[in-house]
Amino acid sequence: MTSIWFIATIVLIFVELLVTTFVFLPFAVGTFFAGLVSLTTDNQNAQLTTFVIFSIVGVYLSVKVFGPRRKSSESSESFNEGTFKYLGKSFVTTQELDPYSSTIQHVFGDDWQVISKEKRIPEGTLVSVINVNGVKLEVEESEV
Repeated sequence: MTSIWFIATIVLIFVELLVTTFVFLPFAVGTFFAGLVSLTTDNQNAQLTTFVIFSIVGVYLSVKVFGPRRKSSESSESFNEGTFKYLGKSFVTTQELDPYSSTIQHVFGDDWQVISKEKRIPEGTLVSVINVNGVKLEVEESEV
């Protein structure tokens, strides 16, 4: 039984090298220690218990201690992060806007594809951003 435990250890370590996460490593550690126990006793219950205990401890350590950290940061209620910070902001169009095709305009310091949400908007009109769809700003005429 000793050789089976150590062969399983080698196989699990090899499989661990093929994947990008530490999924099989705790079980490889469990099989290694079960193999060490099998050198001292032929009791399969002791070997299996050792495997289970070391695998559970390994899984716990890999998830809780070495796993990703979750910061207790405050969650944003208003989505004013990333591109969503442009929602509700206004600017003056430099080209005529059409609901069927977008135009490229330099807005908020970057080049954006701007498209009208509902109707044709003439050049020089004040518009408000109502949606950000990838690199497109969907706008409508601003009511000032």
